[in-house]
Amino acid sequence: MNLFKNITILLTLISFFSCAPTTIEKKKPIEKIPEKVEEIEIMEEKEDEIEKAETIKKPSKPEDKIIDFNNIDKIIFFLSEDDISTSLFYDVFLEEIDNFPDLKNIEFIYSIDEIQNKIKNTLIIGPTNSKDLFELPNRLGENTFTISLSNDYSVMNKYADNEILFVFSSPYQHVEILGDYINSSNSLGVLYKQNEYGLKLFEYFKDTYPLKYIKSSPFGDSAVDLELSVKLMGDLNIYDNIIIFDDTFSYKDLVGYLATEDGTYPLERTFLIDNFLEQRKNLENYYKPINRTFLQNIDLTTMDEPHREFFFRTSVKISLTIANQILKNNFLPSAIDNEDFGRLPLENMMISYPVIFD
Repeated sequence: MNLFKNITILLTLISFFSCAPTTIEKKKPIEKIPEKVEEIEIMEEKEDEIEKAETIKKPSKPEDKIIDFNNIDKIIFFLSEDDISTSLFYDVFLEEIDNFPDLKNIEFIYSIDEIQNKIKNTLIIGPTNSKDLFELPNRLGENTFTISLSNDYSVMNKYADNEILFVFSSPYQHVEILGDYINSSNSLGVLYKQNEYGLKLFEYFKDTYPLKYIKSSPFGDSAVDLELSVKLMGDLNIYDNIIIFDDTFSYKDLVGYLATEDGTYPLERTFLIDNFLEQRKNLENYYKPINRTFLQNIDLTTMDEPHREFFFRTSVKISLTIANQILKNNFLPSAIDNEDFGRLPLENMMISYPVIFD
């Protein structure tokens, strides 16, 4: 009897478990995996954004162009709305144009907005200001060459190395020439005018002499600004030379603050780059010890014409000379002859004027 009862209970249990659903314990998937995937995707997106941002911030310099001077059949004189420079240009142009018989098919423009279609197969003389010079590459097509009447060499990153020549006396060239005078210097202090001229030249100077440059300070016009700028330079005795960039007359007030415990910083160890702003013959004796840009072949101290007007007129003459030789011989000359300066070589896409510091 007991045996039968046990068999009955066993069969009942077997029947119960065979009918019950089978349960298997499943581990939950690791939730961190999709988070990691998301993090990777976010990082990749950020890298793409950074790459795009860098592309925008650091545009690549155009590669050299194929320039066939044989096929250039047009000349554009790109002037500006500035009455003084335009008037000076026409004075030289009307006086000199008969000496350049190969200059034909000429067009004059005064605003970049006049250029509706891409310029091609054209020799351009101008523009006369850096703003137009900066925007001009967007209007250039195939087979163009520009002879710039602006001296803003900082826009070279907008042009290919072989498509533009700077003929105006450039303060960027003066910075390069300065290297011959500071060879033995190990520490340079820089004071630069707080304007576009000063900032651009300072940046160029810093890139040109990274191992010699020590410290810099911008200066304004007020007495407070000038005094503070010099104080920020610290002890002036540590500088072998002080370089000043100023296309105004503020430097005259600035040097009054170049004082040390032993006296005024020696002006004969100071270099000024002003791009021939000031008439040398009217320069006060106090400032004459400062080393500034002069010319080997011309005595600026006897010149009556304002220096900037003289150099603009000269650059127009040089532009006409180069343009005529290009169209006559179908190649860019390596040097040209000028009645005031003699033989002038073309170096680093600039006219190499016989500039010295004195």
